[in-house]
Amino acid sequence: MRHSHGVHQAVLGVVSRNPEGIHGYAVRLQGERLLGHFWRLNFGEIYRILDRLAADGLIEQIAGGESVRKVYRITPRGQRSLDDYVLSPQTDAPRPLRQELAVKLLFASSEHLPELLRLVARQRDAYLQELHTLGAERRKMHRAPFDAFVTHLMIDGAELAARAEIAWLGEVATRLRERYGAGATGNATA
Repeated sequence: MRHSHGVHQAVLGVVSRNPEGIHGYAVRLQGERLLGHFWRLNFGEIYRILDRLAADGLIEQIAGGESVRKVYRITPRGQRSLDDYVLSPQTDAPRPLRQELAVKLLFASSEHLPELLRLVARQRDAYLQELHTLGAERRKMHRAPFDAFVTHLMIDGAELAARAEIAWLGEVATRLRERYGAGATGNATA
């Protein structure tokens, strides 16, 4: 998950699911449980976001019982903010293709074909590892004691993106071999 307004709203959403109140440690655990592989915030970030949400009047601190932890619950203003966010059009545009590999290919010479193919293979291996990790997350979500519908959708999207990258890398390797495979010389962009 990118650090953005969406992260604040995700924390607000976790707080909203706990009308009796929730502390920062539990926010992180529930966020990881709900969003799995896609939730990567440390405790410091969680507490900074909770402080910001409280300062904005979107959550309020409530008595934590015997616990010394700060316990928060959503305010009516926070619920309206979350509802507005959920129902508003998405604002993030597709990310531009900025592949470090493309820059390397642009300036590489054809005599480096074996090294370039190894770079492509290494990148492909990284995406294969990502697919393996996503598969493990999917299996973990199947055993989850809660509805992981949205997490499954996110895993589907991440798997499709990784598979697209793997296919593209295969195409890159094929085209490099076709263009520079047999005794090619000069700049790879020629």
